[in-house]
Amino acid sequence: MPPDFANLPIVDAHVHFGHPAFQPGLMHIMDDNKVGKFNIVCTPHRTRLSLVPDALLVKAQAPQRVYVFGGLDITPLFISNDSCGEQFAGFVDTLLAMGCDGVKMIEGKPDMRKMLPVPPFDSPAYEPYWAKLEEKGVPLVFHVNDPEEFWDAEKIPDWARSQGWFYGDGTYINNETQYGEVLHVLERHPGLKVIFAHFFFLSNQLPRLGDLFDRFPNMHVDLTPGIEMYYNLSRQPEAARDFFLKYQDRIVFGTDIGAKALLSTPEMGIEPGESGLRIRVVRSFLENQGEYSLDVGDGFLFGRFAGPYHGLELPADVLGKIYAGNFERLAGSQPKVLNPGAILAECERLKMLIPMMAATQPGVELDLSVIEQVTAHFQNLL
Repeated sequence: MPPDFANLPIVDAHVHFGHPAFQPGLMHIMDDNKVGKFNIVCTPHRTRLSLVPDALLVKAQAPQRVYVFGGLDITPLFISNDSCGEQFAGFVDTLLAMGCDGVKMIEGKPDMRKMLPVPPFDSPAYEPYWAKLEEKGVPLVFHVNDPEEFWDAEKIPDWARSQGWFYGDGTYINNETQYGEVLHVLERHPGLKVIFAHFFFLSNQLPRLGDLFDRFPNMHVDLTPGIEMYYNLSRQPEAARDFFLKYQDRIVFGTDIGAKALLSTPEMGIEPGESGLRIRVVRSFLENQGEYSLDVGDGFLFGRFAGPYHGLELPADVLGKIYAGNFERLAGSQPKVLNPGAILAECERLKMLIPMMAATQPGVELDLSVIEQVTAHFQNLL
């Protein structure tokens, strides 16, 4: 980590983790980049159904350092779609009982929304779930939509098209439709503590995002790249700096470290160089003064945008909130304590469920090895 960055506590609120074998490398990356605490956000997995056990195993190794936002068990979408919210609400209790600190949802990413039988988020099917999150004060990291260029055949970057993320062929949900659903949820549940990932993909619409912040006092965004966010904000540096100062309590530091290993190259593990680049992208923007250049050509899913970038040079007290204070206000100053008994019960449930789900997906290789590894670890703690 370059020595000219501010010496402040850092909590990375948006980290992915796909396998226990990645743990030593991840810890070294965080140490080398002076990231004190971090939050693993869990997504569904095709062959293992859930990555929550993986994340809880990391938390067990560093319980004062690691938060876990567990992903939902998506099987109710296939089994009881019209009452999935009741099942999800019950699963929130399961996540909390195990020692998770919050919930992560990827179901608002358009390709996931197309792949899964997701009812409208503002439909009665989801209502018990939103009510449970609000009642319990459980923080949610929610990926809703993607960059607006992904719906435009002329503007979508080549790297995004190669990932299958062109949404303009009429078979994907429209981004404004999905914004409308989610905002209806916030209108009904104003106490819902939500962090919309990737700046809610509104970096080019700061007045609109500001209006939403004014309407919904428990709404937040994180700074996890796409690089398009930093390009958009750098083209309006005065407005961006004013925005960050005005809404300094609503913005959370995050990087998406581990996304490449999860989505593209699991055989490489979590790469130190790519991970460090992600941290530099965010911190350079927040701390640099004036124009600067930044080569992000090797960053996963960054693509190349013409510079220059323009730093905000935020004061230390504002940086302190963005880097750590805002997330800790939502999720707690320390991660929640793990419950080995509840974790073992969930592992046993997954051991029964994974073969059942695999049987519905011909050609998918069954993988129970991680569940067995997690089970062995927590059995030793009892």
